[in-house]
Amino acid sequence: MKFNITDNVVTRALSRICDFVILNILWLVCSIPIVTIGASTTALYSVMQKIVRNEEGYIARSFFKAFKQNFKQATIVWLLIAALGLILSVDLNMARSLEGTIRIVFQVIFGFFSFWLFAIFLYVFPLLARYENSTKATLKNAVILSIAKLPFTFLMMVVVVVPVAASLLTVRTILLSVPIWMGIGVSIVTWLNAYILKRVFKIFETN
Repeated sequence: MKFNITDNVVTRALSRICDFVILNILWLVCSIPIVTIGASTTALYSVMQKIVRNEEGYIARSFFKAFKQNFKQATIVWLLIAALGLILSVDLNMARSLEGTIRIVFQVIFGFFSFWLFAIFLYVFPLLARYENSTKATLKNAVILSIAKLPFTFLMMVVVVVPVAASLLTVRTILLSVPIWMGIGVSIVTWLNAYILKRVFKIFETN
């Protein structure tokens, strides 16, 4: 039997790791202006969703193509979510200054909406990456999915929150995790969520 190194599991694994590192770096660089985080995240999900469907081509080329195609719409969505997040953050801080039962009530209310906004954030950029739709329809679908697919929503939150929380436990974990997040961490989290979203998005697929 002739041995083909290109079919070797280790070789393919290393190749995939290199793809993830490239994507991670591209996402970080393209997110530096802050205002471009939405377009960068959409581009990352565009490539990752192709990877989980075994449809990927040239990694960098696909990333920049998706970045360019979705830039305007993704930026509008990102700025809207960022503005709402800032408002909720201010509201939560104000609620902490209150006393008694009213403090608990407002913390619960603003906490709930913060949770929901995070859920919408997890869906909206993958939707932009996967489907051509209006901004209004994309946001509507993200809202619906965040509720209709609640178990998957929680699962994606766990995928994001657990490693981030673990990274922030101590100064030591922060120092150890920074190179990981800068090198491959974001790509791995996105890849895991792309697998979850592959199942979620089946409701949009036609036979």
